[in-house]
Amino acid sequence: MAFFSMAVCLHGIAQAQNNTATSKSDSLYKANQLQTQTTAQKHSDTRPISKRIGFDITTSFWINPSTTFFEFSPVVVYNFPRIISIGTGPAYIYNRDRISQVNLSGWGGKVFSRAQLTKWFYAYTEYQGINNQYISGINSSTNEVTKSKEYVDSWFLSLGVNIRITKRHGINMQALYDLLYNKETSPYYGAWTYRIGFGF
Repeated sequence: MAFFSMAVCLHGIAQAQNNTATSKSDSLYKANQLQTQTTAQKHSDTRPISKRIGFDITTSFWINPSTTFFEFSPVVVYNFPRIISIGTGPAYIYNRDRISQVNLSGWGGKVFSRAQLTKWFYAYTEYQGINNQYISGINSSTNEVTKSKEYVDSWFLSLGVNIRITKRHGINMQALYDLLYNKETSPYYGAWTYRIGFGF
């Protein structure tokens, strides 16, 4: 009888230990699962699509006694959660040589990155490739102009000003310097160029 009572007690103790171990194991599993879910929520981007993706239209216009210049580029922008955004889009450039009365065009594309340093100011870098027309020769007797095309690389560095109109709409103004500027073939009138952009 005593042996039976001892066996029952030992069984009860073992069962209680098993229940305690199982309870601890379940608690540990739930804690790990909760931590995993919390980590996943931290790393996943839960912002609405309108906060992540935007559209900009950048344009530039310049006229002087020798040249009329116009640039137009619509771009798609992806905004990361903090200050960095990247974008890409096509670019069109029109030049009119007012001395020779010749129209020149260039088509290409661009990729860029922007860092919003403060509420108003941002840093900007852009690579642009343009298949550009330029005047390669003029017949002195007939004044006939020969046009040629060349792929032109541009690498811009810039600081810009961002003026917010609404939460989603703004105006960007920037001065850009082309590190690869070549006067003979570049579609731009100088190493420095200026743009205004409209974001939405």
